[in-house]
Amino acid sequence: MKRSLSKSDFLKYLQCPKYFWLWKNKPDVLEDQVVDEFAQQIIDQGNEAEAWARKLFPEGMMVETKQKQAIIDTQKLLEEGHKIIFQAAFEAECFYAMVDVLTWDEASNYWIINEVKGTTSKEVKKEEHYADACFQKFIMEKSGFKVGQVNLLELNKEFRKDGDIIPSLLIQTTDITINIAEISSNIDIQMNDAKALMLRTEEPRACDCIYKSRSNQCPAFSYCHPQVPEYSVHDICRIGSSKKKLREIVDNGWLKIEDIPLEYKLSKTQQPQVHSTITGETSINTKKIKADLEKIEFPIYFLDYETYPSAIPVFDGCFPFQQVPFQYSLHILREPYGDLEHQEFLHTQNSNPMRGLAEQLRNDIGDTGSVVVWNKSFEGGRNAELADTFPDLSEFLHGINNRFYDLEDIFKAQYYVDKNLKGKTSIKYVLPVLCPELTYDSLNIKNGGMACKSWKEMIFDLEDQSEKDQIAEDLRVYCKLDTFAMVRIWDELSKI
Repeated sequence: MKRSLSKSDFLKYLQCPKYFWLWKNKPDVLEDQVVDEFAQQIIDQGNEAEAWARKLFPEGMMVETKQKQAIIDTQKLLEEGHKIIFQAAFEAECFYAMVDVLTWDEASNYWIINEVKGTTSKEVKKEEHYADACFQKFIMEKSGFKVGQVNLLELNKEFRKDGDIIPSLLIQTTDITINIAEISSNIDIQMNDAKALMLRTEEPRACDCIYKSRSNQCPAFSYCHPQVPEYSVHDICRIGSSKKKLREIVDNGWLKIEDIPLEYKLSKTQQPQVHSTITGETSINTKKIKADLEKIEFPIYFLDYETYPSAIPVFDGCFPFQQVPFQYSLHILREPYGDLEHQEFLHTQNSNPMRGLAEQLRNDIGDTGSVVVWNKSFEGGRNAELADTFPDLSEFLHGINNRFYDLEDIFKAQYYVDKNLKGKTSIKYVLPVLCPELTYDSLNIKNGGMACKSWKEMIFDLEDQSEKDQIAEDLRVYCKLDTFAMVRIWDELSKI
């Protein structure tokens, strides 16, 4: 199987052909990919979705092995007459794929590929899903099997948990056979191109990720483009939406932001970052900042949520991937130069945290004054979901959203630009610039992904009470710093 080309290999080819070649032929030059808490969540959620999808097919047989042995075991199950196989493995030419759920349609006399994804039925972008399934269909057909239908099995976004989960309500099946047919000729060409590239002995020269923004670059980027600095033109804010401009910049040989001529025309959002990086000057629009901060009314409530996004709803009333708030921190300043108060909520029991959180928030936040957040779309979305769940609190929760002041907007609007922000506006970037004395480095929990993972362990996994207590304390310290950070940033901006 050394020279086989799997489904995941093919998706790497679609991402970047050179990265694919290196992955198959020269993997030692690739940096180890660190799976952070967020990435691991995605993997785990996909596995959860697949496990629930199998419940739709109670007579299914699982292929437990991998690679060559999986092909042998699949063939054995087929010879035994099994009509539903999980992780059925097939190989044709050099291509190899495993089908999540393979079923036989007796009436139509063909096989059906059921591709399971840990996504929801409302998500629009499915091109990768189609390519994935089309790859499997081709391999089965090359192996001599008739495939008449391809289904996409996803989590139903309209599903609401109410007691025991019924798999047929949780999983939504969509026939994507027509979608597969529309891309089949292109996928066929790409599969053959990938095969030819894999077998080449010489390393490809091109890696077009040089023309992509940082978040869209392949994992081989630093190897392919060692001349590009760690902080480069690819980090200019929203440069991914200016593909023509990025290509022009790169083709001019301006890889460092400092290489870009000051007179070069950029957008109003991009220009301040570039100017600050080149000159080293901090750009502060005092008039705009003062006018913006005047929108804030006392008493001021600095609010931050921590949430648990479970692919499969854990609590009644929740839907797939709902960001269930389990904690908040609230710093309160009732009047100018007044004492800073702090209130908090942390759910520590294996039960739905939302009602208790919403009720305590109702007690902690008064009916007047501004509610300061960082990224109001997130906190606002949680409030809207809470309002839908608890109609008796909906007026209060929607009222909070109407009183929001998003402190991040000052930085998004480029009213405050410092070269050390590097075009970022998250609080983790802004805090070291305005309040360097505050840091998350010494905390046991340093970010939202770690908070989510730790809460899950505390609620569902751990039995030792002392370990649970330690996590609870770490969560309180982390969330409290999030809102105190907003207080300090607001305070520094107010002095301008």
